[in-house]
Amino acid sequence: MSVCPYANTSEVCGLPAVNTDQGSIVAYCQKCSEVIFRCASGHWNRAFARYCTQCRQELEKPAQWGMASANPQRTATLPHISSVDALNRDYGFNTGVVNIPKMNVDGDLPGILVIDGLIVVPNPNEKKLDAYTIANPFDQRNLKLKWSISYDEALTYGATPVYHGFHLYYVSSAGIRRQPVVGGEVKPVELNDVTSAPIQPTPKCAPLKCYINRSPTMIVGLEQGVLLLDLVNNESNYIGHKFFSENTVMSPVQCREYIVFTTLQGQIFTLNMNMIGDKMVPPKVYRDISFSAPISLSGRVYFEALSGSGNRSLACFDPSSGKLSKVIEMDNDPESNFENRQVLFTHPPLTDGNRLFVSDRYGKQVYIYDIEDGYSSKRSLPQNDVRYMFAPHLSIVVNNRIYSPTSYGLTTLDLTQNYAAGHRSLAMGMPPVPKPIARPVRYGDKLFILCEDRLLCLGC
Repeated sequence: MSVCPYANTSEVCGLPAVNTDQGSIVAYCQKCSEVIFRCASGHWNRAFARYCTQCRQELEKPAQWGMASANPQRTATLPHISSVDALNRDYGFNTGVVNIPKMNVDGDLPGILVIDGLIVVPNPNEKKLDAYTIANPFDQRNLKLKWSISYDEALTYGATPVYHGFHLYYVSSAGIRRQPVVGGEVKPVELNDVTSAPIQPTPKCAPLKCYINRSPTMIVGLEQGVLLLDLVNNESNYIGHKFFSENTVMSPVQCREYIVFTTLQGQIFTLNMNMIGDKMVPPKVYRDISFSAPISLSGRVYFEALSGSGNRSLACFDPSSGKLSKVIEMDNDPESNFENRQVLFTHPPLTDGNRLFVSDRYGKQVYIYDIEDGYSSKRSLPQNDVRYMFAPHLSIVVNNRIYSPTSYGLTTLDLTQNYAAGHRSLAMGMPPVPKPIARPVRYGDKLFILCEDRLLCLGC
């Protein structure tokens, strides 16, 4: 038996033994409903501790524990492949379900985030982001609400926060706000040389956390331009540009020294971080085409392109040369389905860091593009079985396997030689069958899936 740092000094909690062979240093105190970390000397510490309170050594947390997100280029650590992964077990998941307020989903919601034992999910009905502990007592079904962030306007994907230094930073019409992740008062971030007038967030453009000159920086696309906020010293740099007010701007990515924005109107805006303050390069304009949100891989930027006539492709953009090329031709979308396809463009193509995955319009074909050798291929899911669907904007890749939750259940696709497809039901908890509404988040050996009325945890 071990003493939990959350428990009263007169109480002892039954924390599980740590398997040092697998390097496991995380535990869930079922009595206190908290996440605990163990240092190499065997001392237990609270989730947000960085150094052991008893022996002072640095806590060696898993690579993905500091921040997790569906897109590793947005507010997240890089993918971490572990040889021991509960998500890769053939015999199935230990699956938990947590009831949350039913969401009336209208448009894109903020992405779900997991931070040091907390999961942050949108609550559009009350215009809040709710933070729950991911641990719960064995005799309770629901997670414990820790704190909430209230908004003055409807939640959008642009309200997705970024994490730095025990704080969440997020954008609202009132400016940049900072919420302590351990609870506490939300405070405004003072922006030098920027008035409150330009702070008008764009609904589909989530902020990006990246490193500029080795300093963590928050890149924010606003209606009147782009804001760069140094998260260490809070120095800001605002670059006004009408490009942002005239287009439906998607979330940016960093590609080498460039920040790249794409739009639904077929425009690409590139910001060279080494030339801020110089004359801005005009955006590139492509007629009669729409671009999805981009993703950056191996010095190139990739996104899905959809022409006005319904022709679909996977496009590649080189920000240094400004060259746009087509790497995959895909099935056509009828013009009548044009707007339905555009709805998915808030999210970039799915990737595992080496390959890109895009679906046909029915979700039955998986287009695969290997960025290293330029090879493309296509795999089919069972055509006459509605349970098998591939939805890239709702999918995640973990350990060479795609997990794609839909209203029909969870489709899995092994990215091995035979590309075997599988299906698992998500019909847990109270009916009706859950409807996934966001790309899943992997956190260690757990996978969280946000649905309209519940949060599913695979591996819990």
